[in-house]
Amino acid sequence: MNICFFSQEYPPETHVGGIGTYTYNMAGALAGLGHTVHVIASTQNADNSYEDNGVCVHRVRIFKMKLKELALFRYSCSVAKKISQINFRFDIVQSSEYGSEAFCFSLKKKYPLVTRLATPFFLIEEMNGKVFLGPRPLFNWMEKTQTLRSDSIFTSTRAMANAVADKWGIDPSGVEIIPNSVDLSRVIKLGENKPVPGNLAHMDYVLYFGRLEERKGVHILTEALPSVFKQFPQLNAVLVGSDIGFQGLPMKEYMKQKLGGYMGRVIFFENLRHEDLFPIVNSARMVVLPSLWEAFGFVCVEAMALGRPVIASSGSGFAEIIEDGISGYLVEPGKSGLLAEKMITALKDREGLNRISEGAKKRAQDFEVSKVALRLLSYYERTRDAWLRQRGN
Repeated sequence: MNICFFSQEYPPETHVGGIGTYTYNMAGALAGLGHTVHVIASTQNADNSYEDNGVCVHRVRIFKMKLKELALFRYSCSVAKKISQINFRFDIVQSSEYGSEAFCFSLKKKYPLVTRLATPFFLIEEMNGKVFLGPRPLFNWMEKTQTLRSDSIFTSTRAMANAVADKWGIDPSGVEIIPNSVDLSRVIKLGENKPVPGNLAHMDYVLYFGRLEERKGVHILTEALPSVFKQFPQLNAVLVGSDIGFQGLPMKEYMKQKLGGYMGRVIFFENLRHEDLFPIVNSARMVVLPSLWEAFGFVCVEAMALGRPVIASSGSGFAEIIEDGISGYLVEPGKSGLLAEKMITALKDREGLNRISEGAKKRAQDFEVSKVALRLLSYYERTRDAWLRQRGN
């Protein structure tokens, strides 16, 4: 098949979060299976095209503008123009809804459009305790319009399908569930083939990695840490990710206020390349992911692939990855006391941690990118065939 992904985020230049991780893994897997794959991604430099990992990458310049909606609309128009300039006929175009990258393309489609629900803007705002003000409804409308004009819709978890379907008036039974995927061999290779930074060598630590923000529950972890530190005097906490802030403060400042003298046992790293991140994951005693709500959680599968016991939040996408007590631990979101109790109990049970470690590695195999790619291809074929039938081809 001939496939084109729209993805502002795409490594290495614009690797920000899960959308970039997903697109890079899946584009490479599909190319490896012999399909022709193009990706239209953003750049802050001049437009350019090149080949990487068997994928044709087209970088389109994104301009910073004061009003984010206008910047995204302009970028969406540039993406629609770029695909029309590529001298190729595509069987499928795939885009996430976030940022409405395929909005302009959806208004006059040349090829069937598949939208993969990642995390719509309205959900992010709600999880960060905000409401739509001023022009924010336009952001929501563009994402919703792209999704409703798509020829098919899928997402990684039933939790995400239900959350969006309820808000946007979509029949949840019409949203296909295809899990996100991870290149497990790459994660394991990077995790095991490089030592951790010198300041972490021989250190006993629990790890959080992801954005330092409210919806990821970093403030909940902060409130849980004093109890954990009291029980384990040699234990440290490592946090890796960009500081998005909390209640008007940098998250690090909030943590300093809450942790006081314990702050000396907390080590921070900014966003790291996978080559530098995965060795840190591989050496952690435990990974803690206390999100208030999560659509899926690439970081969860990456940690599990390296055999790390994960404590994550129940009630959302994590619960469709982790089998509680078998391949990880689940705890009610937003409850720092429960999180501390779970961390302490798990850390005291070394035999249990070893059992969970083995269960995590086994469960991670269900999300191997080559397996998921075959499911996605079957879905593409059904979407393409329906598109052709509608046009009498």
